[in-house]
Amino acid sequence: MRFFALSVVFFLSLVISGLVSGNDINTSSITLHTDDHNLTSRINQPHAPFSASVDTAQLLVDAIGYDKPILEVSLKRSFQQIENGESVCVINKIKSAEREKKYTFSLPLNFFQTQQLYQLASLVPLAPELLNENGEVVSIHKALNAFNASAIVLPETYSYGERVDKDLRNIDEKQIITLSNSTFFARFMTIISAGKADFALIFPASLYQAFGDSMPVKMRSYNIADNPTFVSGHVICGKTPEALAFIDRVNAAIKSIYVNPVFVETHTKYLPAKSKPFIEQVIQQEVASFL
Repeated sequence: MRFFALSVVFFLSLVISGLVSGNDINTSSITLHTDDHNLTSRINQPHAPFSASVDTAQLLVDAIGYDKPILEVSLKRSFQQIENGESVCVINKIKSAEREKKYTFSLPLNFFQTQQLYQLASLVPLAPELLNENGEVVSIHKALNAFNASAIVLPETYSYGERVDKDLRNIDEKQIITLSNSTFFARFMTIISAGKADFALIFPASLYQAFGDSMPVKMRSYNIADNPTFVSGHVICGKTPEALAFIDRVNAAIKSIYVNPVFVETHTKYLPAKSKPFIEQVIQQEVASFL
């Protein structure tokens, strides 16, 4: 009993002195998940740079010394595992109010110009009453209502942010063609080219990365009213002590990445010239608030 009491006193003294703390929790059992096939097939592989999301993820795993594969798992399953307390975190996901209630988020790992609503150019443009004075679409679901014979292509389990997610929930299910996250960018243009859908919600950077200036089908795009002009990708973990310690470790690494000039380059080299100044300014402003 005396030995036990002395052991407790010794342990408490270590905690007070800072020798034992949350930062000393072993996080080696954490496994990173993604639903992005491009990421799993390229991280820690001898491939050339590919995209801002993949390249910044590589910067992060290099900085934290993560040498395991990033597993390709559906987002729904990853979130279930996190909620079950398993040692899982998901990389490159957007914050939303609903997600913040359940999960812990890292600092932003990457930044993107926010998604736009793309419409097949062969359709008549959206009517003025569907747009605000800046030409931005006021409501995506009302735009789809106006074209009730049309459909929109959307990824299966993806958050576009609170404002857009709420809007999308009001679209008639009959007008939605859902693709798995991992195949979305490979298949959405095929579906639109085949005339099965006339609308898509896409990040301009992703569209430019896939097709450059040579789109297979002509489309017009609309910014979305009352939507942030940019979004950021984060590492998402649970709220266990291990997960919180891992997020601390990730955040320290991300701060070191912010001050590396290559961080901005990983974003701008995949953008058309007209989009580069915007993202450069976003990164400069956002990063300054975390350093």
